[in-house]
Order: sequence, then structure tokens, then C-alpha cells
Amino acid sequence: MHKALISILLPAAAIIASGPLNAASGLRCEAKLSGAQETANVQTDASGNLVVKFDAAFTKVDVRLRVRGGLDANRAHFHCARPGANGPIALGLFDPGPLIFDGRVARGTLLNEDFSVADCVPTAERPVNNIAALAFAMRDGLVYINVHTPANPGGEIRGQMLCKDHHEGDRHDH
Repeated sequence: MHKALISILLPAAAIIASGPLNAASGLRCEAKLSGAQETANVQTDASGNLVVKFDAAFTKVDVRLRVRGGLDANRAHFHCARPGANGPIALGLFDPGPLIFDGRVARGTLLNEDFSVADCVPTAERPVNNIAALAFAMRDGLVYINVHTPANPGGEIRGQMLCKDHHEGDRHDH
């Protein structure tokens, strides 16, 4: 089988195997970020929260990252790994990534073309190379958000993504 076809079929198989979602539903995920969640347990007064909402077709994800505590963030990414482990970048929010960070908030929409070429199979046990695969990896506890600073280039605050199904008509604050 061609490599391109495998990269499409494997995420679809992971989605099917991970269980159904109501077709009218998307997925809403959140993370509370702190230095204590970094694998190096960073001492910082900074904190943050991230809210993401996947559309029902799993073709885009709306993102809002908010940081507090005077954090001098210069990069933020979704990484593939379970709590307490480090993993590769699956999708950048900013540097790299399409979102603009104003020093407190980064918000916008991420699409399939925003993905990096990282191999998440060793840490997430599946490819995470499109929006649908990201949604189901988050739902299964395999994705964390990491915010980096010049003082802590490996990451200053981190949070594991926690998800729940939602209905498109539900309120979602962005």
C-alpha cells in the first residue's frame, strides 16, 4: 500500500476503533496549564488555560489559549504524549503556527494544512497528522499543550488535554 494511503487510513481506523460520536456533535477539549505539569516541574507563577472546539466534521478546530502571570511566551504547540512524558510537536499554535499571540491570548482556527511532519506513533501509538486524528488523540489523553519561553525553552507551562462530546448548539465561548 502506498505511504500516502496508509497515512489517511490509519487515522480513520483509529477514529472508528475509538468509538462513535453523534454525527451532530463535535468535541470540546480543555487544558489547565501550570509549571508543575512540565516533566522538569518548572517553578513559575505563570498559568494558563486552553479551550478547543472541533467542528462536527472534524475538519477544523477553534482554539483559545489564555496565559496569566507575566508569561513571556514565544512558542506554543500541541504535542503527542501521555501525562508525564515528552513527545513531538503535532500542531503549532504559534512559532510555528498560524495564530497570533498578543502576550495574553492566542485565538483562531487551525486546519489540516497547519500540521507539522512529526511522527507521533512512538508516543501516541497512532499517526496524528490531521484534525480528526488530533481530536481523537486528545479524547484518548494522548495530547498536551506546551507553552515555551526564553527562560524555559523546553516549556514553562503545560496541560494535558481533557475532552467531552458536545452538541453544535451548545454555548462555547471563544
